[in-house]
Parts: sequence; structure tokens; C-alpha cells
Amino acid sequence: MDHIFREFQGKNVRKDGKNQVVKIVDEFTSKTSLFLMRHYPHPSDIIELGAKGLRALSIEHNLKLRDAVIERLLWYAEESISKPKEALAGELLLLRLKLDEYDLIRRQVTELEEVIEELLLETDSGILLSVLGIGVILAAELTAEMGDLEAFTNAGQLIKMAGTNPVVKQSGGKKATHFAISKQGRAPFRGIVYQAGKCAALHNPERNARYRRMKEQGKLTGQAYIAIGNRIVRLAYAMRKHQTLYQSTCPDYVLQKVIAGKLRNKPKQAVFFSRFVSV
Repeated sequence: MDHIFREFQGKNVRKDGKNQVVKIVDEFTSKTSLFLMRHYPHPSDIIELGAKGLRALSIEHNLKLRDAVIERLLWYAEESISKPKEALAGELLLLRLKLDEYDLIRRQVTELEEVIEELLLETDSGILLSVLGIGVILAAELTAEMGDLEAFTNAGQLIKMAGTNPVVKQSGGKKATHFAISKQGRAPFRGIVYQAGKCAALHNPERNARYRRMKEQGKLTGQAYIAIGNRIVRLAYAMRKHQTLYQSTCPDYVLQKVIAGKLRNKPKQAVFFSRFVSV
């Protein structure tokens, strides 16, 4: 697209006294963006459609093109420095092939995610979906790394296996302090703990409050993510071991809504409630 419509991914614009990259659409792989790249990739295609044609296209294909986006799209197209369309036959072919490849990968990912959903609900870890900030893939990754809990007597053993346990440093008779993490466990598990902490810090209001407090205390972002990730491991261990649902203190927490946002269809939602929620 940089060769075909250079400004499609954004243009450096002077705004409020500062240079800013102003995008046409927020997400490069959004439905609207992919549709335009496949059917109207060149600036001349956009100009030929005009504002009226773009609005009609938006209605017909549910692209939700706002007037401001249409105006920006036309402005960028009219001022584009891209080569004429007839000189870009090779690039247009490569773009179409790349879009076909992207569609194939996206379908494969969707199929894999559906299988993962089914398998997760067959394990004791399906209950982790009740945790805010823990989705299907992350719950499955935690399950794979934690393994059979019968081999562990407490969650601390899992944290040591991940190598995210804090190392105690003491010298010269001074008071012991916790310093960094051991990194003596499994690197893949350590990465999942970090990711779990990050997701919880961003999408779980209770963990987000903890994250902000840690940042105010001077903790680095990575340190905060690891600490929250360790907390998620402890939580996951207890939930799996005792088959207890997540107990949220958020006033707007509704389990049905949380599960509906994570599982693709109602039959799978029904499987979750039949297995993990007491009647």
C-alpha cells in the first residue's frame, strides 16, 4: 500500500502547532480498510467514486464511513504522490495476493480458536474465563504451562517453575530486600505470567488499581506486570484446585456478560454455565 497509495496509512499533518500523523481509519486491518484495499486501492479509485459514491458504498457494505473520514480519504487521494495506477500492475497483484494470504491466516486462526475454546471447556481451567482480563487464549496458555495441579502443593511452586519468584538480596548485615526475579524457571511460562499480568492490569479494574499503586510507588512497568502476573497464577491455582468462580468487587460485574464476551456462541456459553456454575 505504501507504493500504491502512500498516504493510506496516515499523513503527517500540522495540527495545533505540532506535526501529527493523521490516519484515515484507526485500524489498518479493520473491515473498512481491508475492503478499500481490495476493491479501491489506488487514489484514482477513490477520486472516481467521490463523496457520493463513497457514501453509497458505505451503506451497501456497512463500512460505517463517517463524513470526516470520507473527506480525509478524498483529500489524501487528491494530494497523493503515488504513481499512476497503470504503472503499478505488479504492486496491485502483490497486494491482492497478500490480502488473500491474510484472509486465509485469519480463517485458520478462527478455526484454531474454536478448537481451543472446546478443549478449554473440557478442562478444569474453563472456570478461569470468569476472571476479568483473562480470555480464552490466555486461559489455555496458563493451563498448558501450569499442567496437572496434582503435582503441586501450592501456587508458589508454580511461580518458581516460571522463574518469576523474587530473589532475596542481603549483604553486610543489612535488611533483606527483594530484587528482580530468579529467571531460573521455564522461559515460556515466564512470558505467559508477564502477559497475564499485563492483560489483568489493562482489563481488570481491580488489578488496574493495584498496577497504578505500584507505579506510584516507583515500580517499573515490567515489574508491576510480573507482580500482577504472579497474583494471577495464585488465583488460577486456587480457582482450578477448588473449582470456585472469580469473586469480583466491581459493582458492574455480571458473569453472564463476561462469558458472553469471551465465548463465541451460546452453546459454548451454556457448556460453561452447566459445568462451572452451581444451579
